[in-house]
Parts: sequence; C-alpha cells; structure tokens
Amino acid sequence: MTSPSEPPVARPSSFDEWLQAFKEQATFFTGLKLDVGAPRWQLADVLPVLPFIGAGVGLAAGLVFAIMRGLGPGWLAAVIAIGAAILFTRALHEDGLADTADGLGPHGLDTDRRLEIMRDSRNGTFGVLALALSVLVKVACLASFSGATGLVVLMAAHALSRATIAYPLLAYSPVHADGLGSQVGKPTDNDVWLAIGIGAVLAFLLLLGKGFFVALLAPIAAMAAAWFASRWIAERIGGYTGDTLGAVQQAAEIAFLVVAALFISR
Repeated sequence: MTSPSEPPVARPSSFDEWLQAFKEQATFFTGLKLDVGAPRWQLADVLPVLPFIGAGVGLAAGLVFAIMRGLGPGWLAAVIAIGAAILFTRALHEDGLADTADGLGPHGLDTDRRLEIMRDSRNGTFGVLALALSVLVKVACLASFSGATGLVVLMAAHALSRATIAYPLLAYSPVHADGLGSQVGKPTDNDVWLAIGIGAVLAFLLLLGKGFFVALLAPIAAMAAAWFASRWIAERIGGYTGDTLGAVQQAAEIAFLVVAALFISR
C-alpha cells in the first residue's frame, strides 16, 4: 500500500512540489499513468495528499454511479460503480483485504505462518469470502441512493478511508524489512492527524447536505473501524504490512457506507 521510493529528500515545501507528490502517489494508488519520473518522497512525508486522491477515486466512481442511476435501477448502477472503483485502483486495496483475510482468518496459526500465507498471491477461502462480502455490502449500501447522493457519499467514503491509512503507520511498525509496508517511512504525529483531519472534514462537508447527524456519524464510524482493524491486526502479526493497510482502508470505507445507507433515505 505504499509506493517504492529512492532515498528520501526533504518533504515538499511549495505548491509545485506538493502537486508533484500528489501525482506520484496517484500513480501508485490508481491506474493513472502520470509522467512523474522516479518518486522523490516516501508516503510518510506526503500523507496529506491521501484524502484528495481518495476524493478523486470517489468522484470517478460516483460519476459512473450517477450516470448509470439515471439510466437504470440502483443495484445495477451500484455494481458498475463499485466495479469502476476497483478498476480505477487496480484492486490494490481489495487485494490487501483478501491477503489479510487469508492470513488472519484461520485459527491456531503462529505469526510466521500467517505472514507466509499473506505473501502467497493465491487467494484462499477467507480471502474470497472477504472480497465477496465486501463487494456485496458496498453494492447494497449504494443501491438505494439517488445519483447525486451516491456521488457525494462515494467521494466522502473514499477520501476519509484513504486518509485512515495514516493511523497504523504512526501507531505500529512494519512487520517485514523488505516489503512495501517498510518503504513508507515513519510519519510525524502532525502529518498523520492532518491527513485524517482533512479526510474527516471533506467527508463531513460532503455529507452535510444529507443531515448533520449522518455527516458526523459516518466519519466517526469509519475512523473507529480503521482504529479497531489496525489494532486487531497488530495484535496478531506485531505490526502492519502493505496488505493490512489495504484491509484497514476497506474496513473504513465499508463502515462509512453502511452508516450512510442506514441514515440517508435517498
């Protein structure tokens, strides 16, 4: 869930540098092929770009949903929009969810065996079930929304859920010395809470037109889900990996969508 980088340089200090950092991370976290050259910054140095990348993914998926919702039933629009989001991100976070479920789902395994399973690219029963359930829940949540509501909900959910990736980077350490999780660097407290704060504010403002209560509760639920998932994972493997960062993002996104679906009528 982190982008590989050369030895880190000083963090961005100008608008142009922050724009470059955004392009670097967008190239890694999505299927966009931007001409950014060799990455200059570790993810830990540019965490505030995460909610904006998420909002962009949500905007793209939300536009697909709004267009399809105007043409057909909600469930069909939801399926196509969720599929579009997966395509936009190359299933990066879904892959992390599946690998994490395969490693942490079975009982009675020691840490080394769990990590070995997570590094296996083949999906097992727990991974397949996790993917199927996550897609079904997302589709069910979106299906009842109007096109406009689905658009803002998807933008808000993707913005905040990607921002929550910052929390396990601060609270825990990478398990592997040679994995993607180890290449992120160690963020500062300020950058982590700034990234999460930006995501939460974006989500709140996007949902405010749907009611103050849901605009407040959905972000809280997403952040709580990310905190619980991060803690639960760390207790079992001693930290985080690139895969588990994806699982944390998925947990936050699903929690956000569930609350939105429960408290927004259309």
